Amino acid sequence: MSTTASTGLPSGELWPDVGALMPADALESIAAGAAAADESGRPDPASLDLLRRIGWPALAIPTDFQGKGASLLESCAAQRLLGRADPALAVAVNMHIFTIGLTVEHWRRNTDVSWLLIEAIATQNRLVASAFAEPNLGGSATRSTLTAERVPGGWEVTGRKYPCSLAAEADLVCLQVAAPGQDGAAPQVLVAMLPTNAPGLSVVENWDAMGMRGSASNTLVLDRCVIPDELVFYQAPAGAEDDDVLAAGVIWFSLTATAVYLGLAESALSAGRDLLGTQRIAHLGSTRARLPSYQAALGDPYAALLTLEAGCAAVAAGMDAGADPQRLLPAALAVKQQAVRTVPDLVSAIAEACGGASYARGGVLARLWRDAQAVRFHPPTPVATRQFLGRRALGVPASLDLDECAPSLAPKHHTR
Repeated sequence: MSTTASTGLPSGELWPDVGALMPADALESIAAGAAAADESGRPDPASLDLLRRIGWPALAIPTDFQGKGASLLESCAAQRLLGRADPALAVAVNMHIFTIGLTVEHWRRNTDVSWLLIEAIATQNRLVASAFAEPNLGGSATRSTLTAERVPGGWEVTGRKYPCSLAAEADLVCLQVAAPGQDGAAPQVLVAMLPTNAPGLSVVENWDAMGMRGSASNTLVLDRCVIPDELVFYQAPAGAEDDDVLAAGVIWFSLTATAVYLGLAESALSAGRDLLGTQRIAHLGSTRARLPSYQAALGDPYAALLTLEAGCAAVAAGMDAGADPQRLLPAALAVKQQAVRTVPDLVSAIAEACGGASYARGGVLARLWRDAQAVRFHPPTPVATRQFLGRRALGVPASLDLDECAPSLAPKHHTR
């Protein structure tokens, strides 16, 4: 039985072969630009151009709409490879993957004109930024602090979205805003897709983070920006708890984002292998990789990584097989929650085993250690996810919104 060079897993046991979607030579070129992107705090333009040339923007778009038709599992496999090459670029364009997944899941359930959006993205090779994150949301995925006002033909909105990866580089941006309910109804959340050159949209380039520096996660500014009605493709009550489209979108993001960090972890393993295989302990006459103490130090973190990888692949396969998103959502969130600890812990264990050589500012492991910390901050954030999963474990109603007052726990709201 053959095994992969990167993890020791049996070849093909977990991930499908996506070499046709992510050619090896393209990945090598992208990897070559990762260090410079980290240094500059901007994505490598050559890498973005290369992704467009290989048709990556159409990866998860169905073939019926001129896309490549990648399933969720195949999308995760592709993002894992891209995460090995350049984690910051991978996490930035993962927002495109998530947006496509959300839009496709919406179309499958509503068969409306949203197919025009995804077909245009595929045929015009458009890159989409995702502007769902906002300050003061507490990691919620179902609300917005930006309130839109009704105007003829659309909705006018003013405010800021931050961080928004590739805000200055993308062709389109997908964003959610709040809208007042009609005739006393509950407030709504509108999801729309806008061209990044739309009137009233601008970008403040203020991204200067510790890690994932090449993701270009800048601030998107909306100044009396009008969102036309025809570009609003999804609408639901704010804080909706039982919406299949929302659940499917969160599943897509949770798993593809985890796959990016799996790729990062594999890159750290590769770098650690190289160092530990050459670093000698003089008085023992051996390299560190050959010593039981160093081997044991990596055993448990590596076991956790393999468990995480198996879980990510299994849940993605379940989604592709047609599982109910509402039932699958806790498992997908659990995968993402495990990644928050597993990936940084593994990279830290490798760095510690390699010693001071891993601490050099320009070293691969130092960059990957910094990048790995970002897994803690993607919504739904760990504190909200922990509450959601804890409530599910106890059999009480759960929401993706952080809820300190717990009004939804009243018996009349109890649903299964």
